[in-house]
Amino acid sequence: MGCGADAPEPFESIEQLDAQLVRVAREEAGVRLRLGQVLEVMQRTACCLELGFSSLGAYALERCERSARWVEVTCCLARRLELLPLLRVELATGRISWSKAELLARVLARRSAQPEHEAHWVELGRSHTLRELRAEVSHARSLDEGEALTEEPEATAVLTCTLDREDAWLLEATRTLLEQFGTRSAEAQIEALLAEGQGALLAALPAEAMELNALESTEQAQRRWREQLASWRQQAEARCESQIRAAVLDRAVEAGDVAQQAAQGCGSLEGARGQELDAQVRRLAAVLAGHELKVSRLLWRFHRGDGWRRLGYATETQYARERLGLSRSSLIARRSLALRLAALPNVAQALGRAQLGLEAALQLVRIATPPTELAWLERARQRTVKHLREEVSAALVAVRLSGEVDCPPPRDQELEEFQQLERTVLSGQVLNGQVLSGQVLSGQVLGGTPNRPQPGRTTELVTEPPPGSRRPWRSLLSSLTAWLEQGALTHAVQMSAPNPPGAESKGLRSAGRVEVRWRVSLGLRSWWHALEARARPYLPRGMSWVKFLCLVFWRAWQHLVGVNVAWGQVYLRDRCRCSSPVCSRRDVTPHHLRFRSAGGSDDDQNLTSLCTWCHLFGVHGGRIRATGQAGKIRWELGPRGAPCVRVEGRRRGSTVSPSCCII
Repeated sequence: MGCGADAPEPFESIEQLDAQLVRVAREEAGVRLRLGQVLEVMQRTACCLELGFSSLGAYALERCERSARWVEVTCCLARRLELLPLLRVELATGRISWSKAELLARVLARRSAQPEHEAHWVELGRSHTLRELRAEVSHARSLDEGEALTEEPEATAVLTCTLDREDAWLLEATRTLLEQFGTRSAEAQIEALLAEGQGALLAALPAEAMELNALESTEQAQRRWREQLASWRQQAEARCESQIRAAVLDRAVEAGDVAQQAAQGCGSLEGARGQELDAQVRRLAAVLAGHELKVSRLLWRFHRGDGWRRLGYATETQYARERLGLSRSSLIARRSLALRLAALPNVAQALGRAQLGLEAALQLVRIATPPTELAWLERARQRTVKHLREEVSAALVAVRLSGEVDCPPPRDQELEEFQQLERTVLSGQVLNGQVLSGQVLSGQVLGGTPNRPQPGRTTELVTEPPPGSRRPWRSLLSSLTAWLEQGALTHAVQMSAPNPPGAESKGLRSAGRVEVRWRVSLGLRSWWHALEARARPYLPRGMSWVKFLCLVFWRAWQHLVGVNVAWGQVYLRDRCRCSSPVCSRRDVTPHHLRFRSAGGSDDDQNLTSLCTWCHLFGVHGGRIRATGQAGKIRWELGPRGAPCVRVEGRRRGSTVSPSCCII
């Protein structure tokens, strides 16, 4: 059943689609609750650590392909519901949606609820819409503590900038530095740049040029407009509730095996061993991914059929929240996933058959196109989630900077050359002009080091598009080489003019322009445009607003890069992050692959960077085995003889199933 149809199938009505959506969404909530219970038990008993993972978030990302935030929210609800048996049964059997259960569990946990309190709030959950229930909870909190209920996150918008390619590389270098400092989301990175930029402008420009009251008044006007829109939406939803109340409060209960297990709570998992819990996680994650795929496809058809309006809801968000228990962001994300999978049938098929995990699918739909779909799908099967994310991120930069649409997966050499940008940032070479960039396209790695195969490295036998289709990577690496050859930030940090004498003859502006987009909150986008309008008359001729923000940030924080420490060359080679294929921590320490007690040397090829946990409790605790040489390390995580993850270099072992496959 295709997800790209313009309207519902001829044989089904909007009411039938609605019934299917509700049934699958309620089943999904029960499966998610059970998965949260298993993950909570694994965290409580430290089973994920025994399997060789540094944290529950690292375990969940690789084994069930869920983000750390998703795991935190799910486990939190599962933990709270252990003390709320009535609410747990209601959620598991579909009588109360996930969003209502989260709200009720939060208020009952704060009130240290007794059984009679729980029964009262559960009854309110059955008889009230989510909007009414939020009002009741907010009123109860105001009586107890004078605290109002936290509002939903602010709506987001796309912030678009068109830059010279050199400025785009400066932005990439700045984002790399921000990630090293722990600022990883686009929202947080933009906010950090604007904070530094505003501070510099306040110190440098006349007082009348930077009137904070004017900036605040603009923001307040837009905030009042957003509040007015929210008020109108609430009024519209309140008026529509009389028409939809019967449908919203109707609960079709179909308790399957997973729902019955979830209703029993974590107690039913007592005594299970780590490998048994791991098998349950993989099975439940595969089932949950299948449910989400069904919901995504149904939501797309429901949206194209204008279902929420035809059923009498004020907004599509109201339908998702009241009928399905989904947030607005989740609704948009799932609809987008269905739309993208419509153009990638092989990825959709692999996800539906549990041959591919959800996180891997979400990464592939960002970069894969019909000509490159099979190559990316094969690459996803051969990579851990950590390595797949790295390669997709590099490919997205190649697409953005080259203007090409079809970008195949990177080869090891191409990825290594791209990651040299991060090394030049972390080493401080991007600042002092000591980058000795070589000719990338002639076979030399950036930095002047000949690109010879590393010891033990073998060429991957992966189905690749023809050589002519690798234009994005050639364009990316050649432009990166040219940018580094210009001295990168040597003059930029001194805030010199962007076009020094002779720039035209050197071709500094011949690389073209690219478009960069971020999804940020409406308030942050307003701050960006308001600050840019104030600063624009005072910027040097030809300097973009993005370049100004990046240069200010580098001038403020450059003292934190390029610090010499013991084993610094090893940390720099590994880009100051744990080299474990499933860990992304940055509190690195040196590890001898062949122990010094066994005759191992201090040669760089015998050293790798591991975080504190992976080093002391993983390798030396017997939970992780790392052998071979740097660049081609053989990893085994989990019990000796029956590892749950096996990786050689960057290639996941063929004996290990994809993370979410059913065993």
